[in-house]
Amino acid sequence: MSTTSLILLYLAAALAISRLPMFRVYFSLCNTLIEKIIHVLAVVATKEGKSNKIKLYKNGSGETTSIVNSKIQKVMIVYIGYTGTLLLAMGLFYLLSLNKFHFVFYFFIALMVISILLWIRNLFGILWALSFVALLAVPLYFRNELAFMHISIFLSSLILIQAIINAFQVIRQSFRTEGKQGALAKIARIPAIICGIALLGQSLYAAYFIFNEVLNFKVAMIRFELLEIIQIMDKFIT
Repeated sequence: MSTTSLILLYLAAALAISRLPMFRVYFSLCNTLIEKIIHVLAVVATKEGKSNKIKLYKNGSGETTSIVNSKIQKVMIVYIGYTGTLLLAMGLFYLLSLNKFHFVFYFFIALMVISILLWIRNLFGILWALSFVALLAVPLYFRNELAFMHISIFLSSLILIQAIINAFQVIRQSFRTEGKQGALAKIARIPAIICGIALLGQSLYAAYFIFNEVLNFKVAMIRFELLEIIQIMDKFIT
């Protein structure tokens, strides 16, 4: 199966996993961790507060120990986290387009190790990150090139799908007035709505850019690749 087919297949798999409670939480924590790391770096870079700790929770959420007084600044830091995740997804797919699967694979291992050493400060978060490293260490130990390719494509697809899903969730949560609210809705209602719409627009543009510019997918090619996937799945089922 070609790389194009694998990307389409794993994008569908990432979307499916995002709907399965057992796997959704485990893999969505990867996206959560990336967002929180960007929050930490944004606070440090802007010198608007102090933030050097990240906590990850069993429901797939996370938080940082940042101290920022301005609501607008808090909104912007959260917005930067979402936007940074999208830019990272674009960068990962660029590496995939160059068949640099090892770089993607090593990026996630380095991300987990550095996070454990510098930022993650609760037991559940550390155990999750260690388990993630352990899973990635298996193909690394056996030097399985095929596993490198599949895992790299899957993780990149997961980051992109989660980023788009998060944009929809921000919009939905920004309109909620009762019950549990999202990160932006807790800060300020109007900025949350604006950020939600902006996130949705840039998420859709990022997906378009990845398919059209980075991977250079054409409509005819997508149709052909989808037919190929359907035929393979039909053979597998029957």
